[in-house]
Amino acid sequence: MNAPALLPTNELVLYDALDHIMRTARASSTQTRRLRWIASRAHVALQGLPYVASEHDQPKMVSEAVLQAKNHQLRLANARLRNALAQVAGGATGYSDRDTELAQIAQAALDAEQEARA
Repeated sequence: MNAPALLPTNELVLYDALDHIMRTARASSTQTRRLRWIASRAHVALQGLPYVASEHDQPKMVSEAVLQAKNHQLRLANARLRNALAQVAGGATGYSDRDTELAQIAQAALDAEQEARA
């Protein structure tokens, strides 16, 4: 990459900014993988060395495929729950008093889900 030529004052400002980012990331009370990566990346830049990704502990990246898989699993679980509620709403226990109560609870849950979708 062709970076623009920096004036000496800009170099000092950028150096100070990177140093501050590095110190802040290291001083965090909760050390996460991402914060350690930020500190490491800033440290290398301050030394004037090129960034080599394999030399740094990379932060965890969630891919689109992982998100889609999780979304699919949630949809399946939701469908199973809806089926169970529908069965209960139809009276599946064999005890008439309990079936009526469960049917009312299940129907209320199904109605609430329909309202949430609307």
